[in-house]
Amino acid sequence: MSDLRIDVMTLFPKMFESPFAESIVARARAAGTLTLAVRDIREWATDRHHVVDDAPYGGGAGMVLKPEPLTRAIRAARGDDGHVVLMSAQGALFDQSAARRLAKERHLVIVCGHYEGIDERVIEKDVDEELSIGDFVLTGGELAAMVVIDAVARLVPGVIEAESLEHESHTEGLLEGPHYTRPVEHEGKRVPAVLLSGDHAAITRWRRAEAIRRTAERRPELLDGAALTPAERARLPRAQTRARVADADLVAAYTSGVGSYRIAARFGISPATVRARLRAAGVRLRPPRGGQRGPTANEVVRMRATGLTVRELARHFGVSHVTILDRLKKAKKSGPSR
Repeated sequence: MSDLRIDVMTLFPKMFESPFAESIVARARAAGTLTLAVRDIREWATDRHHVVDDAPYGGGAGMVLKPEPLTRAIRAARGDDGHVVLMSAQGALFDQSAARRLAKERHLVIVCGHYEGIDERVIEKDVDEELSIGDFVLTGGELAAMVVIDAVARLVPGVIEAESLEHESHTEGLLEGPHYTRPVEHEGKRVPAVLLSGDHAAITRWRRAEAIRRTAERRPELLDGAALTPAERARLPRAQTRARVADADLVAAYTSGVGSYRIAARFGISPATVRARLRAAGVRLRPPRGGQRGPTANEVVRMRATGLTVRELARHFGVSHVTILDRLKKAKKSGPSR
């Protein structure tokens, strides 16, 4: 018995023939470590034309996969131990931690969505989780399923040498550092001296530092969840400062009728800085409205009634939360407007 069985339910089984006839997945199948079966959902359609889709209730473009054949297909493949995954643009983001989790399953059933999707009742009854490989839309779930299969299969014990999996990208929440091989010099650039030193402890430290540096440069959002020591976290480079706003952008916004407070909120600078730079650019500033900058008390109260919080109101009007509190206080003192 193989370590992992994967059943793929699809309308286009031939798409899977070439990708998994080569490389690591093919070797794993040949060795019996991985069992991969690709089945056509149409096999479970009972009408003479093997129809598996229909128009959506409520109208709209596209077609929806019918529940009857898909339910029969999933249940036939799942058996008693299958974990059913639907590839869907609405699913949770598939990442390395999800790959590791799925690699521990003994039996996966991967359903490839198509058209406008599948009947929701199938998802509620027969799908264990929905996964997406990114925030974009594909013509179907087949390519996404191939990505998941490849990422999961290589983590099954015996498919790849365990040592090769220890220091690759995303293993500890970090990207992998650079690699080099012969020759020592290529087009004037040499391999880093530490890699030629024979000092394995120094090489390990260098690779760790390079992994942290590369992650900070390319995927800084990963650092929050990375397995870093307190010393490593203390040495992280500071976040890059906000790019300087061009005077032309400030002038264009102001001359279009936007106030200095909203411009300040949009570009992340103070209203005073906005006005100073506009004056320096030769822009004649408009007089303050009734001696008061920002929204009126009645405007704030009216928007507050819609359920917005103080900070949401501040973002809406492009002012500070202190200004919003001030307007609410004034409105309370003056009583209900007539």
